[in-house]
Order: sequence, then C-alpha cells, then structure tokens
Amino acid sequence: MQKVGTLRDEDIAEPTFEEWHPDGTRYDSPDAPISVRHFPFNRCDVYRCTACSRLVLRYTEFGGYYIDHRVRLLDASLITSS
Repeated sequence: MQKVGTLRDEDIAEPTFEEWHPDGTRYDSPDAPISVRHFPFNRCDVYRCTACSRLVLRYTEFGGYYIDHRVRLLDASLITSS
C-alpha cells in the first residue's frame, strides 16, 4: 500500500467523533456515506494498492487496550459534501 493523500484537515487539532448517517447506517457499513467532516473519514489517509490500484481509506481506532488499523474501500459514489 502506498499513501497518496489525506482527508485530515491539518488546521483542526482534534477532529470530531460525530458520525453522519441520514439513512441509519453505521460508520462500518459498506454503504455508509463518506462525509469528510465526520468520523471516521475526518481522520483518514488515502492509500493505493500497488498491485491492483484500488484506493482505500485508512484510519486508526484507539480504544481501551488496543490500537486497531482499519480500512475501507473508497467508493466515489458514496462521497458527500454534507
């Protein structure tokens, strides 16, 4: 995987954990809207697979006693300006 960009706003020190799901999805739903102002996308970097060129959004989830790196395939049709 090769990092190609970020969705993080470098002017915001601590991005919100607020989610945006107008249709009742969850942040890990494959059809959840991708809103760069909301969690987890406001904390994502964009990576490209060097073998197949697919793009993924990657962020790190911290909780309790673990650190978990998560990815989601980037589906441009789900990107929203909300």
